[in-house]
Amino acid sequence: MRLTFFTVICAGFLAGASPAASHIGVTPGLLVVGDTQMLSLSVHNDLDRPMTGLSVMAPTGVRILRAGGEWEAVIENGVAMWSGETLAANTGAAFELDLAVASSTPVGPIQLQAAQLYPKGGSLPWPIPVTVIPSTRGAEASSDARYVVALSLIGILVFGSIGVVVWLKRRRGGSLQEQ
Repeated sequence: MRLTFFTVICAGFLAGASPAASHIGVTPGLLVVGDTQMLSLSVHNDLDRPMTGLSVMAPTGVRILRAGGEWEAVIENGVAMWSGETLAANTGAAFELDLAVASSTPVGPIQLQAAQLYPKGGSLPWPIPVTVIPSTRGAEASSDARYVVALSLIGILVFGSIGVVVWLKRRRGGSLQEQ
């Protein structure tokens, strides 16, 4: 429990630092192994021309399930693309991304690769750092399984003991009330 708590605290610290590291902020900055998570992306256009699109590509072990927000979004070949709107200079917009993290994905920092898209083929690439943390579901499930097995064994022992006592009493020929 202490290791998991420490891991979450460290990951939270790293995730809190991630929006400052790029012009595309992400909330939350944590992904859980073997689970799905919706990320909110806050994008700011720092250039003096309008942004016309956004693309985000996930690394191996992370799959994009859905791309949402006010812009038109499509997912092709594992890349989420938003278009159909413009983001004026020095303004921001919000985008949503649902991701599935494979159970084989290693714990630790990863990066989504994003690019702000501009007219005439211009783009501005940004890494979006997130941290993959371990799932607690497996630990809970194995703990629950151990609990069920232990209770089952205790039950078998109790009922088995009662059965042996009843058998011994009947073998002696007397009823249990007479003894």
